[in-house]
Amino acid sequence: MKRPWKDIIARGLIMWDFIRRESVFVIAAAAAIISAFFNPPSVLWLEAIDFRTLALLFSLMGVSEGLKISGLFDSAAGVLMKRASDMRMLSLMLVAVVFFSSMLFTNDVSLIMFVPFSMMLLDKERADESYVIKLVVLETIAANLGSMTTPVGNPQNLYICSFFKVSAGDFFRTIIPYSAASALLVLISFRLFLWKRGNVEKETRKVRRMDRHRTIIYLAFLLLAMLSVFRVISWQVLFIAELVFMLAFDRQILKRIDFILLLTFVAFFIFSENLRSIEAVRDLISLPMKDHPIAVSAAVSQVISNVPAAILLSSFTDSFKGVLIGTDIGGLGTPIASLASLISLKFYFRRNGGRKGVYMAFFLFLNFILLAIFALFSAIAG
Repeated sequence: MKRPWKDIIARGLIMWDFIRRESVFVIAAAAAIISAFFNPPSVLWLEAIDFRTLALLFSLMGVSEGLKISGLFDSAAGVLMKRASDMRMLSLMLVAVVFFSSMLFTNDVSLIMFVPFSMMLLDKERADESYVIKLVVLETIAANLGSMTTPVGNPQNLYICSFFKVSAGDFFRTIIPYSAASALLVLISFRLFLWKRGNVEKETRKVRRMDRHRTIIYLAFLLLAMLSVFRVISWQVLFIAELVFMLAFDRQILKRIDFILLLTFVAFFIFSENLRSIEAVRDLISLPMKDHPIAVSAAVSQVISNVPAAILLSSFTDSFKGVLIGTDIGGLGTPIASLASLISLKFYFRRNGGRKGVYMAFFLFLNFILLAIFALFSAIAG
């Protein structure tokens, strides 16, 4: 009689661990199920799912995982270390590599690769804990702001470009002023908070050998993904070509792809369709989105994160610009405004001797200051 109870407890623990690790998916699935009471399952659900975005996201995750395994990111970090003359230069290089790598490899991947590496380096340099906190927070901001520069930098840009059929010219004309402002604000923040001298230990300057063949192949797939985003080539061609390659030559990449994230997008697509079917919700969102799309998009991002905000709000406007700018700058603010911010938070909170309260205070302080500056910038820009 005892064994069934042990099995129940074991399964319960497994389920709880899954809920804890995949909380965003669980919330999205619950939202889709609850909202289904207002819009029962129908063919509209299938039509609401953006398979093009899902295929592009799958392809980009394959690229990211392939480049991780190839050693490209580790090699880049090692090269930076060889060129760092002091602590100030080392910190600037770490922030810069996160900012620029997020443009091509997404904000999530940049933080996954460089935040643990940065904390390890600073520990070897015996840096103050407050300095570690400032660097991790600034790297998080750099990833969220740098990723806005390209359509593949973050999932909401990918979705918006797909949903509104945005051309390359329109996209870059809209986002480049904000990207340039982002670079300037990151530099100013660095000057204010990380302007510290100090020698760097030579033993940290190790460069991992890179798998050149794998790197070239996945960089080629990245180029194809960029072309597919702007409809130069078909997304079906990209998806099939990359899937066939991984099945034939690199199956370990398929095991590393976050299929739960793809299911999370499906749940958000269904949830958004269900909300749009509710007249009261449509009336509540339509007018503010018509008059203040940037402000509404940024505000909603603070509560439900910028990716689901982009999916939800895109149907309430005919112009991509407000949703694009609003959800991109809306990644600043609360920790849940951008899912990438939660990655850094988890890494730091697992740290022995970490000062969680100080981290959260500095994170909120700097994020909301920068968000306010961008809000003012967008108001002036018109």
